[in-house]
Amino acid sequence: MKLIFKKIHKDEIFNKDFDNLSEENGSIEFKKKYTSGGIAVVYAPNGTGKSSLAEVLKTKKNSDNVYFYATDERGNNITPESDKFHIVEDQISRHIIEGDESQYLVGAQIKKEFELKKRISEGFREAFKEKLPKLYKSKYSVSKKGDYLIEKIKEVSDDGYEFIKSIVNRNYHGSNISREDFIKYLLNNENKLEVRDLEQEKMEFVIKDCANSKVVERLLTIDHNKVIMSSQAPLIEQHNDAIRILDKYQTAKSCIVCDNKDYDGKGLLAKKKASKQRIYDGLDSVTKDLLDKVVMDSSLANEDPFGIKSVVIRFISENDLDGLTKLQENLKHYIKNIVKGMLNDLFSCFDGTDVIKDFEELSKLQKEQPYLDDDDLLFIQDVISENIDRDIRIIRADDNERNFKLMLGDLPLLNVERDQMCLSTGEQNFISLAFELLLAKNSPKEYIVIDDPISSFDSVYKNKMAFCIVKFLEKKKQIVLTHNLELVKLLEFQANGCFNLYMLNNNDGGRNGFIRVKSDEQKLLINFHELIALFQNKDDKLIREIKNRRLFLISMIPFMRGYAHFTIDLHDYYGRLSEIMHGYGTAEVDLIPIYNELFGNIFSGEEKVTSKDVLEIDCDGLDFFSKDTYPLLAETLRQTLVYYYLRMTVEKTLIDVFKITTKSNKILMLNEIIQEAFKAKPDDNDFKIKRSYRVFFASRKTLLNEFNHFEGNVNIFQPAIDIAESKLEKEIRDIIDRLEKVKVDFKDINR
Repeated sequence: MKLIFKKIHKDEIFNKDFDNLSEENGSIEFKKKYTSGGIAVVYAPNGTGKSSLAEVLKTKKNSDNVYFYATDERGNNITPESDKFHIVEDQISRHIIEGDESQYLVGAQIKKEFELKKRISEGFREAFKEKLPKLYKSKYSVSKKGDYLIEKIKEVSDDGYEFIKSIVNRNYHGSNISREDFIKYLLNNENKLEVRDLEQEKMEFVIKDCANSKVVERLLTIDHNKVIMSSQAPLIEQHNDAIRILDKYQTAKSCIVCDNKDYDGKGLLAKKKASKQRIYDGLDSVTKDLLDKVVMDSSLANEDPFGIKSVVIRFISENDLDGLTKLQENLKHYIKNIVKGMLNDLFSCFDGTDVIKDFEELSKLQKEQPYLDDDDLLFIQDVISENIDRDIRIIRADDNERNFKLMLGDLPLLNVERDQMCLSTGEQNFISLAFELLLAKNSPKEYIVIDDPISSFDSVYKNKMAFCIVKFLEKKKQIVLTHNLELVKLLEFQANGCFNLYMLNNNDGGRNGFIRVKSDEQKLLINFHELIALFQNKDDKLIREIKNRRLFLISMIPFMRGYAHFTIDLHDYYGRLSEIMHGYGTAEVDLIPIYNELFGNIFSGEEKVTSKDVLEIDCDGLDFFSKDTYPLLAETLRQTLVYYYLRMTVEKTLIDVFKITTKSNKILMLNEIIQEAFKAKPDDNDFKIKRSYRVFFASRKTLLNEFNHFEGNVNIFQPAIDIAESKLEKEIRDIIDRLEKVKVDFKDINR
C-alpha cells in the first residue's frame, strides 16, 4: 500500500530535489483502515505545486519538461505510460459530467465479484509472496526450490511438493499454482498429516544441517558395504587434536602439559603429522570420504545431538552396523516429520482471512448470470438527490433494458453543459464532483488523485463532499491534494483514522518531498483537545520536548492570549499578555502562573518577560522545541516566535523613528502605528515614498494577524502550514530590510 516517487518534474515548478527523491521523502503510504483501498492526504500550501502535481500525474507520456517515475510496494515501475492515475481535477476544470452510464453504474453482483477477486488475489499474494516464503525460510531454512528438505517432500506428497516448490521459487512465488487446485487441497482433510513430537534440539540441528553442512544428507547416502573397517581410523581425530595443540605451542620452551624442559615442539608436530598421514594413507577412499565429510565436518564440533561422530567412528572401527542403521532411521524419521510440518503449514496460510470463504462464494456467483441491480441507483438517489433540491433519476433506455440513463428531471445528466442544468452554483459544483467521484470509483486505474475537492463549496456541501470521498472511493487508493485544513478535519470526522497525512514541501534549501506527519502530530492538527492535552503535559509528553523553557513560553504568548478568551479569565490574562505583545510596552509579566492557570500546574519557579526581552531575541538558529516527535509544532512555534519578534520590532522601530506618542491606558494597534507613521497628504513631497511604505507594512498579512492573534481562530498551526516556507523566509528578509531602509530614509524627520 505504498507509492514511492523517484522523480517529479514540471518545467521549473518543482525544486531540483524532486528529480532525486528517496524512499524517505518520496513515499506515500495509503492508510487502509476502514477501506480496502486506502487514503493519503497531501497537504500543500498555496504556491507549493499541488495542482502541478496533479497535472504531472495526469500526463500519459514523459517529455523533457514534464515527467515522473515511481514504484509501488511490490517494486513495479510506474511511469506516465503505465497510466495508473485517475485524476479528479479542481472545480475550475469540471464543466460537464462526461462519459456514459456504464462508467458510473455497476451492479451489486458484479461489484461483489470484483471485491471477492481482489480480496482473494490479495490473500494469495500475501500467503505465497510474503507469509509462506518467510515462514519456510525462518522455520525450516528453506529459500529455494532445490533445497534438500523441499526435495524430501516428494516422498510424502506430490501435490504438496509442487505447491511448496513454486511458493519458495523467487521467480514464481506461487503465481503458476491453480488457485482452485490449491483451495481443493486445503479443503481435503486427508492432506493434513500427523506430526510426531520431536526433540527441539535435534530438529533444529537437522534443519540447519540440511541447509548448510549437508552432513545428514551425506550420512543417509552411505553405502556401508563399501566401507572397509579400520581400527586405526579413530586415531585420525586424536592426531588432529594433538596437531592443533602442538601447532599452537610449538615454540614453547617446555611442554605445556608435563613441563618437560627437553620439549621439541616443532619436532613433535612433524612426527604427529607424519603419523596421521600414514594412518590416513592406509584407509580406503570411501572411508576417507566418510571421515572428511562427516566425522571431521566443522559443524559437528559445535553441536552433535544425534552423536553422529561417535556412531560413525564405531561403525568404521568396530563394524557397528546396527548403530549406524538406527542413526539413519532416526534421521529419516526427523526429516519426514519436518516435511510433514512444512506441508501442514500450508493449511494455516489463510488463517485470519476469509480467502477460502470468499473463494467458495465467488465460485457460486460465477455460475450465475451477472445482472445489474438497484443498489447503486439507490445509493445515488440517497446520497446525491437528497443533497440537492433537484430530482436525479435512473431510467432504462429504450434500446436495451439492461442499459440505464441518468436523468436530471426530464433531461439527460451526462455530457450536458453546466449552464443547462438549471442548478445553483453550489448544486452544480456538488453534483459535478459527486459524479466525478462515482466515475473514479468505477475506473480501472489503481490510484485516484483528487485535487482540492472542496475549495468552492460552502460549509454544508464541504461536509457532504467529505462523506462522498470516503464512501464512494472506499475500494480505491486515494491521494487527496488540498490546501484546506478543514478538509483534513472533515475526512477525520467522517471516518476516524482513515488516512495518512503528508506535507508537500517544495522550497529551496529545505527538506523537500512528501513529509509524513506522524500520528501523534496528526492528532494535534485535527483535534483541538489533543493539542490542549499536550500543552497540559499529559503523560509528560510536553516536558520531554522542551529544550529551552523560556523561549517556549515566549513563543506561546500569542496562543495563550487567544486561549484566555475562551476560558474564565478572572485574572485578565488576556490583558496582561497584551501588554507584552507590543513593542512599546513597558510591563513585566511572569509567564509561569499564567501558563499553569491555563493548562495545569506544570512549571515551577518564575519566567518574567518584558517587551524588551522579546526585542532582544536572536532569531537565527532558534532551537527550543524538539523536532523529533512534533516537527510541525516545533516549526510552528519557531515561526510564531519569529513573527512575534518581527511584529514587536516593526512597532518599536516605527514609534522610535516617527516619535509616535503612546499612552499607558491605550493600546495602539499595529495598523494604527503604520497609518500614523506614514500619513501624508497627496501634495506632500514625501507622499509617494510614505504611501509605498504604508502599503508594504499594511499588506504583511501574516505579520498583522495570523501569527499573533488566535482569539478568532485558536488553530495554532495556521498559518504556519498554509504558507510555503520559502515565502515566509522571503517575507522576513523583506521586513527587516525595509525597516533598515525606514531608519535611513527618515533619520532626520522632525515631528
